[in-house]
Amino acid sequence: MTETLETPVTHRRVRVWFGAHPIADHTAAAELAGQYEEAMRRRFASLRVTSEPVLDSAAER
Repeated sequence: MTETLETPVTHRRVRVWFGAHPIADHTAAAELAGQYEEAMRRRFASLRVTSEPVLDSAAER
């Protein structure tokens, strides 16, 4: 049996992309990141916006 240790994702990294180049990069608590992502999708409707989970140790930097 394989046991997986899942850590809860408390932060997310939201990026706005112009082609292969990120033009905005923001890490925040999951709830605030969701609001930021929505705002960026409205502001930059023609650009790609990504939201990725961040491990807690990386978010503390």
